[in-house]
Amino acid sequence: MAGTRFRIDKYDPTTVEEMLLMCYKSEVKKRGMDFLSDEPTNEKIHKVTKWLCSGRRYGLLLYGSIGSGKTTLAKAVCTLIGILYGNAGSYEDRKGVVRVSALDLANKVAADSGYLSQIKQKEMLFIDDLGVEPETVKSWGNEFSPVTELLYYRYDNRLFTIATSNLGDRDFDTRYGRRIYDRMEEMFDRLFYTNGSYRINKLSK
Repeated sequence: MAGTRFRIDKYDPTTVEEMLLMCYKSEVKKRGMDFLSDEPTNEKIHKVTKWLCSGRRYGLLLYGSIGSGKTTLAKAVCTLIGILYGNAGSYEDRKGVVRVSALDLANKVAADSGYLSQIKQKEMLFIDDLGVEPETVKSWGNEFSPVTELLYYRYDNRLFTIATSNLGDRDFDTRYGRRIYDRMEEMFDRLFYTNGSYRINKLSK
C-alpha cells in the first residue's frame, strides 16, 4: 500500500505560507499565549511550506531544543491539511492527519497490540515527542517496539509522516539504532531547532 507523496498544489506557495502562519497563530492562541513574529519561527514556516508544496519527501521531522515551537508547527500543518482537504468533494480526495504521541502509542499497544496494526496503516500520521516512550512494551506476553515498528512500516510504504522530538542527531542513532536512523535520513525532511524555549517567555510552544 505504498503511498503517493502528498503535496499542496491547489494554491501557490506564498498563499500556503500565509495560511500556515494563520494556523500557527491559532495554535499559539489555543495555548493562551501571545504570538511573536521572530526569525526562527518565520524561517521554519517558510521551510515547511516548501516541503508541503514540493512533495519531495513523504516525511517531516521537527527536532531539537525543548519548547521551541516544534509541536505547534506540526499541529498547524495538520490543521491546514484538514481545512484544505477535510471536506473535499470526493471521498478519495478527503484527507486528515491522525495524531498520536509516542508515549500514548506505547501505552495503547501495551493495552491492545492490535492498535499498532491500525495506526501504522493510516494514510497521514503525526507522531509527537519521539524518544520519550519506553523502547519496548509487553502485550499478552509478546514484546513490541512500537515506535521502531511504526517507523519501519511508514518507511517501507512511503506514507506521509510528521514527527517531533527533543532528540538530537546522535541521540536518534543511539535511541533507535543505525538501521532506523539510516531510514530516517532518507524518509524525512529535517528541521533542527536551536532557539530557546517560548514557554519561558510565554510566547508559544
